[in-house]
Amino acid sequence: MNRRLSGRSLLRDRPWHFAWLAGASALWWTSFELIDVRLGNWYYVMCLPTRALRWGAGALAFASVLPGIVETLELVENSGWWRSVRVRPLAWTRGKERAVIALGLLSFALPLVWPAVFFPLTWGSFALLLEPWNRRHARHSFLRDLEVGEAGAFCRTLVAGLVCGALWETWNYWARMKWIYTVPGFEGMKLFEMPLAGFLGFPPFAVECLVILRFMGGLRDRLSPAGAVRARWTAGLLGPPAMIGMFAVADPVLVDSVYMPLAGLDVIAPETRGRLASGGLVSAEQFLRATRDPEGRSALAARTGLAPAEVDAARARAALVAYRGLGLDRARQLEELGIRTLADLARWTPEALAAALAAQRPADPRNPFLERRARIWTSGLDAGATARAGR
Repeated sequence: MNRRLSGRSLLRDRPWHFAWLAGASALWWTSFELIDVRLGNWYYVMCLPTRALRWGAGALAFASVLPGIVETLELVENSGWWRSVRVRPLAWTRGKERAVIALGLLSFALPLVWPAVFFPLTWGSFALLLEPWNRRHARHSFLRDLEVGEAGAFCRTLVAGLVCGALWETWNYWARMKWIYTVPGFEGMKLFEMPLAGFLGFPPFAVECLVILRFMGGLRDRLSPAGAVRARWTAGLLGPPAMIGMFAVADPVLVDSVYMPLAGLDVIAPETRGRLASGGLVSAEQFLRATRDPEGRSALAARTGLAPAEVDAARARAALVAYRGLGLDRARQLEELGIRTLADLARWTPEALAAALAAQRPADPRNPFLERRARIWTSGLDAGATARAGR
């Protein structure tokens, strides 16, 4: 009977292994956050307000990546799909090994040198670099499987990656605190927040995850018992500072806005904010939902003692803060440019908006990717959309 059907779980049955996997996962994904400081392919909005909370929540979220891949892969395996996929056996040579390692080095280096062109190569560089070593030393290897004409494990891993990617993007789409993609040339056609072509990155990423886990397992197997203990202590001592260091580098670039309750949105008049808060409205999103139609706006005006015009003005400002996760700090910047509503924002081009914002704060570490983010902010702002948001 398979493990899932028998009711066993990695967390319950092997808690120490799960803890190790989660820790490795947090460090593993944070390294991609560091790479994204150069790539600028995604950024975060409506994040927790303090670094300690933000980094702690980030570490917990990133700790789920490898366990998610591993457990989803097991589910795919238990389903019986692609138990065996026969292919022509791979003839492996030293020349091919050198070529794959060289390709891995290029796949790692080129996105860092020319990120706008070669960014897709990031999702596979580690697999190309490490899998030849796994073939020689690890317990399991995709290359060894392919040498005997078996691609089942490889195919199942690709499927697990696609399943995980679809779930991650689904959950992200409906969240307040979320990531938004700014992938050059792919801003148009999206499913949830992800450009359609971006889903092709999840299958090779799952392969990369399995390769890195097998690589670490192979290193562990080659250590003596005393060496394994020293390695665990070293990882435990150096891992958290390394992750904090990567967060410190990535946070100023990738976090574009933090969440602020409605009572703290100082782009709305203080008395108006006070009355809205006393009326039980906590967030900008809650306020926007409550005033979605004229009846709701009239009811809120009567309940809070605000004039209908005051409710409309506050709603327009809250809509700007909430739109695409712009946040309070960006709304303040936009106010300096005379942008107080979505209708005002719709009149700007991404290029002009990015240039104006960069001129306000020349040293802002977010500036290198401002034009990409401005394209997100100004996209879809036709007359109908701005009117619905601002009424």
